[in-house]
Amino acid sequence: MPQGTAAVIGGGIMGSGIAQVLARAGYDVRVREINEDLAEEARDRLISGNYGLDDAVEGGYIDEDEKEAILERLTFTTDLEAATDGTDFVIEAVTEDLAVKGKVFRELDAVTDDQPLYSNTSGFPVTSIANAVSDPSRVAVMHFFNPVPIMSMVEIVQAPETDEAVVNLAEELVDELGKTGVTIDDAPGTYGFIANRCYAAMRREAQRVVEEGVATEEQVDKALEEGYNLPVGPFSLRGIGEEWD
Repeated sequence: MPQGTAAVIGGGIMGSGIAQVLARAGYDVRVREINEDLAEEARDRLISGNYGLDDAVEGGYIDEDEKEAILERLTFTTDLEAATDGTDFVIEAVTEDLAVKGKVFRELDAVTDDQPLYSNTSGFPVTSIANAVSDPSRVAVMHFFNPVPIMSMVEIVQAPETDEAVVNLAEELVDELGKTGVTIDDAPGTYGFIANRCYAAMRREAQRVVEEGVATEEQVDKALEEGYNLPVGPFSLRGIGEEWD
């Protein structure tokens, strides 16, 4: 049975992953992209990309009938108002650029009523995003981790102005999706919440170890992977898609 209706703004790697887990949980999901080509790419990514529905079928997590039922609950559009009209909540998952997110939230403020608005930002304070909305009480962060269909953790971040019902809904949603949530208070003036701040500190120290000639990048990765059971060391992680300053 459908759980409700949600909008996901942005159909990139994070947005398509969020849309997938919502649709698999029974939500009718509308994914909004800025043009038809990107909307089609989002649909293709959700189906045949890494950890997409095809992989779920191949891995035995769902069957073909379930895949088709999930796809029936998904809509891809370029119309922001149509995507958000009548939804229970909205999750923004555009590029990690505060100016872009601010623009999106100003647009959401103009076309939505009073439903909760969540950002999937990996580190911008809630207040810096909620400033774009006339009623900041309906804004919070739900930071999913990549790849969304696989990773369990979701960081829920509330500002002092955030309505308790908005936080409660996020926590209920995390439970419905079978994920693990931590709810924390906003920390203006910093970037990152829990995991990314801790990881950034490890990354900086790993770089210092190499620069001081203590060990090679490969040795650092091996020590952290084998010594602390990390799935991948910081330098290997950089090699599969992360760029360091």
